[in-house]
Amino acid sequence: MKTTIIIIYLFSFYFVISSQTKVIGTVVDKKGKPLTGVNIYFKDTYDGSASDLEGNFHIETNSENTIIIARFLGYTKFEQEIEPDKISKLLIVLKENINSIDAVTITAGNFAAGDESKASVLKPLDIYTTAGAVGNAIGALTTLPGTQPANDDGRLLVRGGEAYETRTVIDGLLAGSPYFTKVPDVPTRGRFSPSLFSGTMFNTGGYSAEYGQALSSILSLKSNDLATKDMLSLSLMSIGGGAEYTNAWDNNSLSIILNYINMAPYYGLIDTKQDWEKPVESGNSALVYRHKTKNNGILKAYLSSDASKLKYNSYSGVDDIWYTTQVKNLNHYGNITYKQAIGEKTCIKTGISATSDNPDIIYDTQYIKTHDVNIETRLTLVHDLSQSVNLRYGVSHTYTNYKQSYQANINAPTFLPKYTDHLSAAFIESEIKFNKNIALRTGLRYEYASVLNKSNFAPRIAMAFNTGDKSQVSVSYGHFYQNPEDDVLKFAKQLNYENAHHYILGYQKGSVKSRLFRLESYYKQYNNLVSYRGEDYYLGTNYNNSGYGHAHGIDLFWRDTKTVKQLDYWISYSFINSERQYKSFKTAVQPDFISNHVLSIVGKYYIPAINCQFGATYWLASDRNWYEYTKQNYTTHKGASTNELNLNISYLTHLFNYSTIIHFEVSNILGANSNFGYRRGPINDSDNNPVYIPITNDIKQFAFLGIFITLQ
Repeated sequence: MKTTIIIIYLFSFYFVISSQTKVIGTVVDKKGKPLTGVNIYFKDTYDGSASDLEGNFHIETNSENTIIIARFLGYTKFEQEIEPDKISKLLIVLKENINSIDAVTITAGNFAAGDESKASVLKPLDIYTTAGAVGNAIGALTTLPGTQPANDDGRLLVRGGEAYETRTVIDGLLAGSPYFTKVPDVPTRGRFSPSLFSGTMFNTGGYSAEYGQALSSILSLKSNDLATKDMLSLSLMSIGGGAEYTNAWDNNSLSIILNYINMAPYYGLIDTKQDWEKPVESGNSALVYRHKTKNNGILKAYLSSDASKLKYNSYSGVDDIWYTTQVKNLNHYGNITYKQAIGEKTCIKTGISATSDNPDIIYDTQYIKTHDVNIETRLTLVHDLSQSVNLRYGVSHTYTNYKQSYQANINAPTFLPKYTDHLSAAFIESEIKFNKNIALRTGLRYEYASVLNKSNFAPRIAMAFNTGDKSQVSVSYGHFYQNPEDDVLKFAKQLNYENAHHYILGYQKGSVKSRLFRLESYYKQYNNLVSYRGEDYYLGTNYNNSGYGHAHGIDLFWRDTKTVKQLDYWISYSFINSERQYKSFKTAVQPDFISNHVLSIVGKYYIPAINCQFGATYWLASDRNWYEYTKQNYTTHKGASTNELNLNISYLTHLFNYSTIIHFEVSNILGANSNFGYRRGPINDSDNNPVYIPITNDIKQFAFLGIFITLQ
């Protein structure tokens, strides 16, 4: 019996040995050059090794699975079944992955704050640490080329476009009122906190066919994904405070955010241009819910509400007469998005967003109440036809209901201008990478606007060419349509789309992680811009689409994080030449918000020994035009060039054993007097001639102190 057991054991051992599968081979690239460090293994096993300096390898397994896999960064995966129970010799030839990190990427017109693509020129943290931005994403983006540092406005002004020509989307869905209410002489700021977003894509032109209704730019914000741990943070600021609590469990997370801003204490200490009766006061609350599905899908829900109010008196320019501007506003925004893979090569993205904006404004004797609702639904499919071909297509529908109540004075009759629009859209876009050196993106967008009873087709095309080590050239062309803005459509609905053609040529070399250089030239041709004739602006018959214009220029960007240890800086310069015949202008003029030359320099230096980062931002803008109107024509005047130096310091420490950041910032530390030009006042002088009021900063200098504490 004992002998039988031994024989059985020996036979079993023999069969185990004889059933081993062995592979001896070499790994090379398509030119026959050996590849070192390639990971080679049998599928679903731990049996494997890496290739040596000559590309040679030797692996074996007792598993029934004899599929061999080879993986190497920058190359496509190799997979082949080997004949079992034998010793095989194999030559593996790996092909370069056209989607590898050094592959060409279409970057024309794209500037990203993130680390996801070659379009990245900023990091997410840059938005918070850029001196002068004061936690406002728009403030950081205006240090990029192609924008205007308009302290009297506060909104994004891109490559000759007005503020309404830029559209903001959150996770691909419309954010209908991304700024607080804009009033004369006081800049506004963005509603949404940068801490909510993991990435920012800012397009200065030539953007994807997935989006429309923006003549100049798309600002795309990508929200944070599922939180993985509980957190409680507090912010104590010289102008208010805030708190954020996040609870994370299983595959869910819920965040509650509260913020309060009150400028009254600060305005009580300094001189301001306006006579403030009620300095800016606002409160904001938000709920953010995230859920990860069993199949690695992600469901996101975001709901935000804010209330704000202000009141100030401004000098009219006539005798000792002052006039009042007062604003109260209640704004709600929410979206729900869902993203899920369908199989290995297809992904579905869908969602809905809703905005309700309700500004109540008193301007001199005028009473204006507005109720603006925007609801957008969207469905997008992303399909990888192959490793080199990606296809995106989808549909969207946007509902707009705009109502306004207007009185010229308290005893005047009430006008009730309004409009409703159903904007239906569909798009298809493909991206083809012929190899790692050439990429092509083509797209077509269709829209129908019920308020205009017109449709349009908008083609888009872009290409990128690899020109050497970390360098490439991108070209882009696109046709872009947009409905006339709300203040026009509420009176005139017989109009057509405004439209613009974009032509972009760009060169890029390097990486944001070391040194990055970008140069872009562009040309924009405007057609069908809205013009109006006559003094009665409320008569729809006075409006038409006879306007036209152009904008062309050059944008330069340089960022260096490598030359000096712990120093990070970037320099941007923009030249623009733009003219438009639109609004009430009878000939083409340069818009009054444009500076032909803009220079921005941003620097950040970190000192590890004291856990401090010092930052500085300097910008310089050439003079802007302003216009003095007469019944027959207008006279062009020049303002003055403007500049500003902003400084900040961030100190990382512990307060009561809790991680704490103390941040101090001063804007316009040199006290430069900015005069952007003049605008027409609300009343005429005693001879019934228009009076023009200087456009200057309400506050010459601004100081901010914030303490940010993480309790968990």
